[in-house]
Amino acid sequence: MNPPLANPFRQDDSGPRRPPPAVSGREWSRIYIMALVFLMSIGVMVYIRRSGDSSKAKPRPPGEQVDFKVREDKGTAPPPVAPDGQGKPDEPGKKKEVAIAPLPKDGIVPYKELAAPFKDGMEKVVKETPEFINLVNVFLHAVTPESIAKAVNPKLNADLAYLQPIQNRGEVVHAYGRLIKIYTERLDATTPDNIEVVYLGILQEYKSNRTVWFYMAEKPKDAAGKPIEFNAYKKGGEEYFSDWIEVDGMFLRQYVYPSQFEDDKGNTIHARAAVLFAKNLRLSRKPEMKDWRGWFYGGVAGIAAIAITIVLVAGIMSRKYGDGSLRMKIWHLKKDQGKLHLPAAKPTGSGPILGDEIPKPPPPTSAPENKETPPAAP
Repeated sequence: MNPPLANPFRQDDSGPRRPPPAVSGREWSRIYIMALVFLMSIGVMVYIRRSGDSSKAKPRPPGEQVDFKVREDKGTAPPPVAPDGQGKPDEPGKKKEVAIAPLPKDGIVPYKELAAPFKDGMEKVVKETPEFINLVNVFLHAVTPESIAKAVNPKLNADLAYLQPIQNRGEVVHAYGRLIKIYTERLDATTPDNIEVVYLGILQEYKSNRTVWFYMAEKPKDAAGKPIEFNAYKKGGEEYFSDWIEVDGMFLRQYVYPSQFEDDKGNTIHARAAVLFAKNLRLSRKPEMKDWRGWFYGGVAGIAAIAITIVLVAGIMSRKYGDGSLRMKIWHLKKDQGKLHLPAAKPTGSGPILGDEIPKPPPPTSAPENKETPPAAP
């Protein structure tokens, strides 16, 4: 039987295992550079998403352009055409004859009855109807700022009235928000006071952000009886207002109308507004609002700064305490100076070095000499 041979590749497993190689400083540098680029790309995408507007403005036909300035009370307008497109247009300056209902008695205004004829939908309010002309007459002579302020329902605002229009039609609500635009609309109907225009304002209610349209029979005036001067600014060739106002008005209807914007698929975005008929308009103070965008951007920047700091510290620590740090190697050598770093050699014969030792063969034994016996003498 052949004896087992020694394995020259066998290692001694009795000692501690060699630790795995540590990540070098150069690899850590690549890691935190990639993390920094990743965080910067996320920040750029968030900024583009927040600052950009995916909706595109859809230009209106020239006939639907609106003058956003408060025009003079009197003005000229082109003669109206018959609604069905047939027949002759009305004569210039001739107004539609509208029968006017008598004013309410005893100063009690029946708001519910006045608002009952108005219906919700996408159709505009027709100002030449008896219902609207009656509203103009009542709000001019029978409604005062004090009386309508007392009739305000404290449990309602414009947004809540919009959400339940049938139940809240005719309720008097208090609306507070930022004035967007105010302009005039011509009134082509006869009135007792020969009113030529009514005033239409648009505000964004605070805090619901509900769009509120409110009609007024008189030009907005201050406590001294002078016309209110609004703070206007121009943007994109149009004039807007930056004032914060309060109005008390009677809720008339829901109004859903196509806006000037489209979504990503090209569909028209519809706006939804609560329509009021208001009596008074007062300038108010701007609310103390916290800019959530500033908090959002600050939070993203803070998270990015913390992540970058962690990555940088991890990279510096890995370079300082990793195996590739020459400075730490020298420090360890100085610390262990005078100590024996190499393992002591095993004494000869104490154990195998590369494997099991091959037993030595026994020494050969000498065979006895064969000497011939001399023949015996005869």
